[in-house]
This record gives sequence, structure tokens and C-alpha cells, in this order.
Amino acid sequence: MRINTKQGIAPIVAIIIALLVLGGGGYGIKKVADNKKEKKAKQEQMEQEEKQKEEKAREDAAMLEPTTLQVTLGEQNKSGQNGQAVITQLGTSTVKVIVTIAGKPSSVAQPAHIHLGSCPTPGAVKYPLTNVGKGASQTEIPNMTLEQLLSELPLAINVHKSAAELKTYVACGDIVKEEKMTETKNDAPKTGAVAEMKKETKVNYTAAGFAPKTLIIKKGEMVIFENKTGKSASVASDEHPTHLLYPEFDQYKTDQRGKDEFRFTFEKVGTWNYHDHLNPTMTGTVIVE
Repeated sequence: MRINTKQGIAPIVAIIIALLVLGGGGYGIKKVADNKKEKKAKQEQMEQEEKQKEEKAREDAAMLEPTTLQVTLGEQNKSGQNGQAVITQLGTSTVKVIVTIAGKPSSVAQPAHIHLGSCPTPGAVKYPLTNVGKGASQTEIPNMTLEQLLSELPLAINVHKSAAELKTYVACGDIVKEEKMTETKNDAPKTGAVAEMKKETKVNYTAAGFAPKTLIIKKGEMVIFENKTGKSASVASDEHPTHLLYPEFDQYKTDQRGKDEFRFTFEKVGTWNYHDHLNPTMTGTVIVE
């Protein structure tokens, strides 16, 4: 019996060809899937890198933003009261406001608020603060950042005479974004040297005392103590009468002796209590960070 080999081989060849086609197609499908996975991985990596860049940019921006602001509260309506407010960023979502009032003491709690507008006639209340009692109050404002607060300017901190006399203001101060920057040069600058920029902060000394009574500055910043008492004064560090807490911080030892303005640059980090040597009951504090 003779077998037709051609007819027997043909189906086998067809099957082999079909398998090759199917195998090639499977390989192609796998390659496409691998390419998709690779593209997705690259996309996720790019998104992650972009997210890290954005976070780094936010961190850098946050470092440039101030973390503390000081507001001088000036006397209103001949109240005999003045003081300061220190606004501090706590964490990422809370702002703390510390208000201190010096001068004529009050026998009752004094309402305080952050108002819209500016002194001496601020507008509606924007954020209520804790009543001032015994010359001080502390308030934490949740869900708030210092940057957000500054974006809402103009704002002012206002202290009222009492709950019964809310329309009578005793002290008020505008919240400002930046303090004045002044240019100071070294006594003997080198050729081509860039003038150094230093921040100046003023402390007013009146019959009511030093205002602000507590000041927070950075190392290398200057404080100007301006005597408005109408009497002789000499600003110096504690302890009275030796002034050894910060010996250099002594107006009498400088060429500004006897003048109504004493300029001093704080080059040491720390908490420096001071007083008027001629009236040592008048005291204040400079905190250098």
C-alpha cells in the first residue's frame, strides 16, 4: 500500500506555520504590554520627581517667610497705656498672638481683637483675641498661617477700655509685613565691598515705660532706644548698677552718653534684660535669636 506523503506532510506544515504565527503574535502582545509597563513606570517616576520638586520649593519658600511679627501698640485717647503684640507661627496651621500692655493698669479685663483696616480708626473685628487681664493675653488662632494673615492686610490689633466701653480704644497698632531696612556701612569698607543691610527696630521710652517692653530680634540687628520722657536717661543691661549681664550694652560707656537716642547692635544671642540706670524701675527685655 502506497502512502501519499505530500498529503500527510501538508497538514503538519500548516499546523507548524499556525503555531509560529501564534507564537509571534504572543511575543508581540507581550512586548506591547512590557512597553506600556515601562512607560507607566517612567511616568510615575517623573510625577514623583515633580512632586518632590514642588515640596522642596514650598519648603524653601516657607523658610523665607517670617515666623514672628511684632506690632507696636500705641496709646489711644490719652489712656496712658501702650504695649506690643507678638504674632508667632506655631507649626503649620496655628498662629499665636501675645499682647502685653504697659502703663496705667486697668482694674477690669480689656477686650482685644484683630480688626480690618488701620489705626487709629480700624473697622470690623476680623479675629477676636483673649481679653487683656493684668496687662497681658495669649490667643491661638487655629487653621491659620502667618502668610495667610499677611495676605489679609490691612489689619490692626486694637485693645478696648472695657467690655462696657468698647468704643473707647486704649491702644492700637497696625500689622505690617516688613520692618524698615536701612543701609549701614562699615567704618572702613574695602574697595568694591557691598554695603551691609541691617534691620533697625525702635523702642520708645516714655513716662509709661519702654514700648515694646519685650523685643525679639535676630543677631546682628540694631535697636534704637529713643528717650521721650523729657528727662535724662541711660539705657544699660542688668544687673543694676553693675550692668554685667551684657557689659557692652551700656549707653554711658559709649559716645551716645547723655543723648536722647541710643543705638546698639546686638551681636550676642540670648535674653538681655535692661533698665534705665537713672530710673531702674523702668525695665525691658531684648531677645536675640
